[in-house]
Amino acid sequence: MAMTAVAVTISEAFSEYLKTKIPKSWEREEVTKFRTRINEILSAEYGLLGFFQSGSFSNGTGISLKSDVDYMAWIPIARKTTYSSSTLEAMKSLLTIKLWEASSIWTSRPTVSIDFRGIVTQYEVTPAFYEREANGHIIYSISGPNNTWRESAPKAHLAYVRDIDQKRNGKVKGLARLLKAWKYEHDVPVSSFYLEMRAAEYGASNDSIIYPSALPSLMRKMVNHELRSMNDPAGLVNRISACSSELKRTTSIRAMQTALGHLDTAFSKWTVDNYAASQELRIVFGSDFPFVF
Repeated sequence: MAMTAVAVTISEAFSEYLKTKIPKSWEREEVTKFRTRINEILSAEYGLLGFFQSGSFSNGTGISLKSDVDYMAWIPIARKTTYSSSTLEAMKSLLTIKLWEASSIWTSRPTVSIDFRGIVTQYEVTPAFYEREANGHIIYSISGPNNTWRESAPKAHLAYVRDIDQKRNGKVKGLARLLKAWKYEHDVPVSSFYLEMRAAEYGASNDSIIYPSALPSLMRKMVNHELRSMNDPAGLVNRISACSSELKRTTSIRAMQTALGHLDTAFSKWTVDNYAASQELRIVFGSDFPFVF
């Protein structure tokens, strides 16, 4: 049984906890194992214009043993279907036939998800089509709500988060990783991308990010907005959805309300009774968040 982590201060506890959530080197090696195979299969069928990594692993906000590896498959516009589900189903069928190494393949808008037996990391491949360009970045169309298409700018958002993170001494990515760690700890069905963009938005308007105060502040804002779609803080695409269904949205709000109560208590105890504060944070983030004595 692993020993319970202990820290001297709440700041140290957050630092040590975040270190445990960074994907290990072997996980990073895993995410490349089937990249070439998937690319070859899709290129043979669609004549891909690009196949590149996106999401948490490329953004440096992935969670060890939890985050999926995301790839964008840029397909020529001539293959775009009226209904986005048609493209997803066609890609799923193709990979089911050709990618014999996979143990399970299914659609989970906006991706085709692939599980390989014995490999921790799940692949998620998003079919994408050229939509337009803005500020030197390509904006893609990917599967959206109600069988529609929505805009996505993964490389632009990657650059946006990195720029703000650098200005805030790495705290924006830390804040995003903490939100994602909470999401995975409690199986909350909220979009990781949405949480990351909320963290970036917070960083853009706050010169200093101190986790004990930033977390309840940001969580309260999301609860007060009832996890409605947000404006893109980078100003590149249309609104960013928090959840893929109304049920998931209400479920996520309830989970946030619960977490917010503990985060508020932890903040009120911070520097007054750090042990009590760490107990509250362990409820939010799990038993691997260090005790503070």
